Amino acid sequence: MDKDMIQGKLTELSGALKQNFGNLNLSNDELKKAMTSPDEFVSLVSQKTGLPKEETSKKVHQVMDSLHIDDEMAKSFMAKIGDKVESKFEQIKSKFSH
Repeated sequence: MDKDMIQGKLTELSGALKQNFGNLNLSNDELKKAMTSPDEFVSLVSQKTGLPKEETSKKVHQVMDSLHIDDEMAKSFMAKIGDKVESKFEQIKSKFSH
């Protein structure tokens, strides 16, 4: 999967998550931590929204499924962009905040 395709999928995912979790507002440090794995992301969203982790996981996975992204693909995205996350924080953060 090339860089453009990964970026496209991440953009789709972040937009869809924003629609489902409208009150989600992440700091750069929180986003950096969340980008380490889908489980970390679910935990952070649960904490930020006050939803139970199981409900949050279900909603996040429904969004991922609608975009044909499974956990392994999400982990692959995160691994491939891990080194570039620092320079992309503002772009990604803006997709999650109003």
